[in-house]
Amino acid sequence: MHLSISSYTWLPSTFMSKLRDIHEHGFEGVEIFATPRHLDINNPEEIQEAGILLRNLKFRGVTMHAPSSLGDLSIPYETERDETVVACQRVLDAAMLMGATTVTFHPSSIEEGLFEAHERWDALAHTLRDLSGYAEDRDIKIAIENFPFPLFGSDPIELYDRLDKLDLPNVGMCLDIGHAFVGGYLPKAISRFGKKIFSVHASDNRGNVDEHMTPGHGAAPWEEIITELRKIDFSGPIIIEVRDGRRFEQILEDVVEFVDSMGLARIGQLSH
Repeated sequence: MHLSISSYTWLPSTFMSKLRDIHEHGFEGVEIFATPRHLDINNPEEIQEAGILLRNLKFRGVTMHAPSSLGDLSIPYETERDETVVACQRVLDAAMLMGATTVTFHPSSIEEGLFEAHERWDALAHTLRDLSGYAEDRDIKIAIENFPFPLFGSDPIELYDRLDKLDLPNVGMCLDIGHAFVGGYLPKAISRFGKKIFSVHASDNRGNVDEHMTPGHGAAPWEEIITELRKIDFSGPIIIEVRDGRRFEQILEDVVEFVDSMGLARIGQLSH
């Protein structure tokens, strides 16, 4: 496991504005939160500049979170789904140019309706089959994030099982700790997972709503969560995804304190 930090943490500042700060705090991994005012992945010059800075600072484990406005990967209407696939391909192209190894996508943007769940799962599978080869050609993994209830994809166990059954080597899951904890799935659900967990989004809350607090500031059982991740031999990034209204510098200091309190080796590399 290695520690990373999502640029969601320093919104609304620009993506490049804080890279040197997090590098100085010992972070070796970063997730690009792709939203236009933060980093416009449709702007070739901006992508190139960000990619150069990431390489110059020697970040490893660069990942990307696709824009939430991208489209609906599980929409059961062919024309709209085809448009979403094209939009996802553009994101994968940008990720490749910036050196990202994994791109996280949301499964949908709507509340789950039982009457259409079957159609939505079929549509999501179709979308991922369409994208898998395109991403493989760019040496990129695709991770689908579990959502909070009542949105489609809120059951992390069901989402994992369905992604696993697709048997696409570069398609897996991003386990969002905050979402899963609100749903009451943690820490027990982690034992049900395996190699298809590509990344983990780490934030805390008090168990009722997704608050994106710094790990250790809410009620999530972090010692048990990290222990369970080790048991399944998770080797991907644990990505700090916090936005709790405090100063960015204070959040960074609290993350360092959290890592120390968990008995982890150092910021760049989480010990096994």
